Amino acid sequence: MSEKKKDLLANLLFGAVIAAAVFALNMSRDYEVTRCVCDGLFVAAVMLLGIGGIRAVRNKGAFDVMGYGVKNALETAIPLLRHGNEKETIDDYRERKTEARKGSRGILLAGAVYFVLSLAALALYYIL
Repeated sequence: MSEKKKDLLANLLFGAVIAAAVFALNMSRDYEVTRCVCDGLFVAAVMLLGIGGIRAVRNKGAFDVMGYGVKNALETAIPLLRHGNEKETIDDYRERKTEARKGSRGILLAGAVYFVLSLAALALYYIL
């Protein structure tokens, strides 16, 4: 199985856990089953899309300068954190971070799936 499929399946499983937890919480409040399903799927969709959106922005390098500044501030305050005598430049930091980043496609796709399912559950809620 490819890495992209594994990422998508892991995110779908994470969304299912979130949806099941919200479903269980709503069932304990004596809500209708269709409403509980809709709420669970929607919360899972919002969580996955939110995390995926932040990851997509991070992959474009939006937080690199902030991360570099915090890293340098900590290394200045606590010299034991510094690796070697040479200070890393911002360009080297960005390059190192770019190589280590994971894609955001799987989590965004899983969030979109849960969002579509929540819309279908909402339609069922109003039909029934």
